Amino acid sequence: MTENTLKLQEEIKRHNELYYRKNKPEITDAEYDELVKKVDIQTVGTAPDRRFLEVEHIVPMLSLNKVYSQEDIEEFIAKSRELLNTDELEIMCELKIDGLSFTAIYENGLLVKAATRGDGNLGENVTDNMKTIEDFPKALPGIKGRLEVRGEVYIRNDDFLKLNKDNEFSNPRNTASGSLRQLNPEVTASRPLKYFAYSLIGGTERTQSEVLNKLKKLGFCVNEHQCLAKNVDEILEFYNRIYDNRHELGYDVDGVVLKVNNLTLQSRLGNTNKAPKWAIAHKFPAAHAKTKIVKILIQVGKTGKLNPVAKVIPINIGGVLITRVNLHNKDEIERKDIREGDVVVVERAGDVIPKIVAVDKNARSRRAPKFVFPDICSECGSIVDDWGTIAICSGGNDCLAQRIGKLKHFVEVLDIKGFGGKQVEFFYDLGLIRKISDIFALEEKLKNFNLSQLEGWGEKSISNLLDSINSRKTITLEKFISSLAIRFVGPSVAKVLANHYKSYEKWMVKLSSDDKALYQLMSIIGVGEKIADSLEMFFSDENNVEMVENLAAQLTILPVAANTSNSIFNGKTVVFTGKLSKMERNEAQVKVESLGAIISSSVSSKTDFLVVGEKPGSKYHKALELDVKILTEEEFYKLILKEKT
Repeated sequence: MTENTLKLQEEIKRHNELYYRKNKPEITDAEYDELVKKVDIQTVGTAPDRRFLEVEHIVPMLSLNKVYSQEDIEEFIAKSRELLNTDELEIMCELKIDGLSFTAIYENGLLVKAATRGDGNLGENVTDNMKTIEDFPKALPGIKGRLEVRGEVYIRNDDFLKLNKDNEFSNPRNTASGSLRQLNPEVTASRPLKYFAYSLIGGTERTQSEVLNKLKKLGFCVNEHQCLAKNVDEILEFYNRIYDNRHELGYDVDGVVLKVNNLTLQSRLGNTNKAPKWAIAHKFPAAHAKTKIVKILIQVGKTGKLNPVAKVIPINIGGVLITRVNLHNKDEIERKDIREGDVVVVERAGDVIPKIVAVDKNARSRRAPKFVFPDICSECGSIVDDWGTIAICSGGNDCLAQRIGKLKHFVEVLDIKGFGGKQVEFFYDLGLIRKISDIFALEEKLKNFNLSQLEGWGEKSISNLLDSINSRKTITLEKFISSLAIRFVGPSVAKVLANHYKSYEKWMVKLSSDDKALYQLMSIIGVGEKIADSLEMFFSDENNVEMVENLAAQLTILPVAANTSNSIFNGKTVVFTGKLSKMERNEAQVKVESLGAIISSSVSSKTDFLVVGEKPGSKYHKALELDVKILTEEEFYKLILKEKT
């Protein structure tokens, strides 16, 4: 076995651990399947968590081979017919529920044990947790002997959104898995778990369709969407119908399971060590899904831009539950002819914001009107100006949405821990923060305001928030300019301006008091007429100038180092770990950023330096493995001092 194969197997093992046990997958199902294909192996799950008692599966709980194309299905059917020496073969098509597999064992009609799949042979005992699920039978009257029922535990999308109002959970599948695998059954009982049963071991049924009917008669929840197909065309018809309409299901499915219907034929086909030969999973495309637009909303951004957003029926794409899709601008809506009520194909690749790639106009109502962009701002009532491809609210600082948006943008750019959008709105509603400079005056204002009387604000949480704010008082000029939310002045333009003016004083004096400086802006490579006009508009507002001056008085704004190009840190990726003794980590990061460094939060093969303080974490060990250059705190300070000389 080659070294690369061993590494791939280790990587697959790590992703199994993340998916099955920790419920925190880092890659999509399709990406995982590609890894498995590379080493030509099939894996079922991961070893059971030792916190639970182990349950041995008398009949192994196998995984399913996954396919993505019509050719793969044709091959499955042809191979099955060949092995069975038959021309006719019924295939039961069922939904592949995206949840956690379980098995429940009944002795003489009483539920005696329930377990997760685990590694396929050994699972985790979750008997008490299964008993908390509403409508799950605890007894089967009249049943003698041993009966084993298998199925999938899941959470409906609407229930997940209610449960996840504070963004504690990642997606319905991971939440269902984590909820069933709780040491305290009361926690499981508090979660809105549901289930579908699809397998029966120990019965007298002859086909899978009879199994589903029997489960239903016994009182189990059985999914109503199923199809007994006689050929590939019927299989694909069912698959396409589910793919086109799965947004209407209300729960996550990631494909269709195809099973040879006759149980005797299933036994003849048998299994491999990891998967049955009589069933496959026909997966949906990982990055695409169809859903329906409920409403087109207009959100006013920090610079006044009107951003159209489609509120859609929740749909899971690549492990993320999508509820809203960015429509970009009015031209995008007109070009694609997007309307409320449309069924659309949504694409999500990696961390990219979901977008609409196609509209199913065959599903559109004839009466669906075209969407009309507003000419009045819904937030402040100001006139909306037409800027070509975009629309802008003319309200400026009089527009509440723009004021709030600028505050949120500022705390995001400075990465003030514990200070997100909800906190911004909270302090704004209290009247404690109305403009950016108020953030650094918050500590003084709270001396006359008893915040600890309000729910969720103890002395510790207040202290942590103020410490976090104070730790961000040193900032690079580039980041300072970017944080002000000046229209068309994003991080790249802010860097151009910082490199040109070098210091805050030169930048501020030139643009706030020198009329010629605004005209000279366009001579700077990377600054065009649109950006120059925006800067002129910003600095012509006395309130903006006053806000910037007040903010600058509260901060230490580091100038751009003259010798950045010669700096050892210029263009290098730097990561910090452990507690620094001589300065706050943020201050150290800002200083090295001013020398041209790129700050990262994780160690990878692209990391150039790891700065190590007291009690370093796992980053230190990973840096050793990857042979990354490690700097002690003393070595780091010596290099910083050397840069200044």
